Amino acid sequence: MNILQFILFKKNGTLSLDGKIHAIPQNHIVVADENAIPVKKNNDDFVFITCYPVNLLPLHQDLISQAAILSCCKPFKKDIYKTVPVDNSVIESTEKLMTMEKSLPICFLYLYCLGIDKYYFASLLCQFVGVNINNTLLEFFEQNYTNQWAVSRYAKELGISTHKLNVIFYQKYGMPVKQWLMEKRLKKGGELLLTTTMRVADIALECGFSNHAHFTALFRRRFQICPSLFRAAAKRS
Repeated sequence: MNILQFILFKKNGTLSLDGKIHAIPQNHIVVADENAIPVKKNNDDFVFITCYPVNLLPLHQDLISQAAILSCCKPFKKDIYKTVPVDNSVIESTEKLMTMEKSLPICFLYLYCLGIDKYYFASLLCQFVGVNINNTLLEFFEQNYTNQWAVSRYAKELGISTHKLNVIFYQKYGMPVKQWLMEKRLKKGGELLLTTTMRVADIALECGFSNHAHFTALFRRRFQICPSLFRAAAKRS
């Protein structure tokens, strides 16, 4: 389960899941995996939000211990989908939040669901984020490590604080985010030096460094040789 979907039905509707059609009452949230598909009549009849594990990181650290305690009380079994009643104010608030930061409507809806059924949604959070967090973080950083972003920008994109992101990286990878990014970018730079004829300055920008000098200084500190000599030595060998 790598994706959760929140589908807010403003009117009576139907949901297709695992080859079956399920009737959903008006003013209900459906929480299900990526296989759930609303049978469309009018797009204005429902609100559709896709959630990845990383979107729930702001809630995960605060609620995971509660989920663990609750899980000791009785085993958790995830339903194929879960419906939660809502009123119009929840739907309207969700639609307003969707125009703002992307993690806000997801966290809002999840907190609302927790208030309705604490055991189920705390346990689901534990399973959903706890199982997927390592792969999710790695996938996000693999896709974005060459961006010229400060660590605070990565944290903002993930919807968590810089401190919390560094704590997670220490726990998962044994190093802070900045060090992981530097190692990853330098490795990419070394690969491009060996496999392309790109200028060192262009490689620096391609790998997420702000300029040629910054890349060269870090490369020399890490490998005890400057990029141009590294490339020349490789050609001679």
